[in-house]
Amino acid sequence: MSDDVCERFHISLTFKLANTATSAALRRESPGSYRNASVMRTNAMKYLPNFFKKGQLTKMFFLFPDPHFKAANHRRRIINTHLVTEYAHLLAPGGWLYTISDVPELGEWMKSKLDAHPLFERVSEEELEKDVAAGLLALSSEEGQKVARNGGATYRNVYRRLPEPRPQQ
Repeated sequence: MSDDVCERFHISLTFKLANTATSAALRRESPGSYRNASVMRTNAMKYLPNFFKKGQLTKMFFLFPDPHFKAANHRRRIINTHLVTEYAHLLAPGGWLYTISDVPELGEWMKSKLDAHPLFERVSEEELEKDVAAGLLALSSEEGQKVARNGGATYRNVYRRLPEPRPQQ
């Protein structure tokens, strides 16, 4: 996705792959390419604000996150009320937050948390058709490719960071 979306520097915070394995695969498959991408293994739920300033990010991607099915573990979901506020702090006004899941319940959960937040508005389908990144979400990760191979459905939600909170209803 780094090669297709932007010439800016991209950072991927990952939970599933070891940093050395990811880095080696990236270099082996495309030597000399992807100089605008880096991978760091960390706990984004705890440390993300330590890496970025307010309004520094223009795009955030949450691709096929762990669904944490048990109700007792819902607090561990990467999209939750508290963390959405942190993401709003890190995203520049007008920045986009992308989510995609193959789990219907999780897709609806992420949508409900973002819909409820006063600093996010859903991006229209017309705008998404013109966005390169939105078109790449479903196939840009191994998990997404596996879902496509198996003919599974995906649940995509894309939101824009508003400059000011929208009025409460």
